Amino acid sequence: MGYLGRRSLFEDVRRVTFRVDFFNRGDITLVDAGIRERGDVVIDCRDYRCVAQVLFTEIPRILGGGKLGVDLGTSKNGIVYVWGGVPLLHAVLDWGAVEEILKNTNTAEVYIGSSPYVDVKRAASLLKCRGVRLVDELTASWSRPWLRRRYPELEEDEIDALSFTLHTGVVANIC
Repeated sequence: MGYLGRRSLFEDVRRVTFRVDFFNRGDITLVDAGIRERGDVVIDCRDYRCVAQVLFTEIPRILGGGKLGVDLGTSKNGIVYVWGGVPLLHAVLDWGAVEEILKNTNTAEVYIGSSPYVDVKRAASLLKCRGVRLVDELTASWSRPWLRRRYPELEEDEIDALSFTLHTGVVANIC
């Protein structure tokens, strides 16, 4: 991915993406709405939360498909987007932001960690009767040490979300 725009917004974009080039075009070009330039995704935001919502909504729409891993927590939630086996996006967000992303997810398969402490039904109901893949958090935990070594920049919630995308899970339709 490439980014064209202000450096201040680039810092938020860089916190959400795995690989992005500053002031270069890429296969997908992200553009700051504050400059007059054309791109694949126009970002009209002022903070990290907004940038994450825009990227997690638009990038899967552009690429079509992929896997969206979600680690639901009590106060913060990890979310990761993987396309073609390559992680592209990662973030730790509040429930409101994750809720908006799930409402606007149309093409990506959604993988949610399942445990007694998580309200999976609430999250799955946002997908408009589409299937969600429930992944047992205990089963997914075997891959966490490997993922921590491979992606040391990720927070624990993001590692958990990424580990869910590595498993098949059980498909559930909740309407």
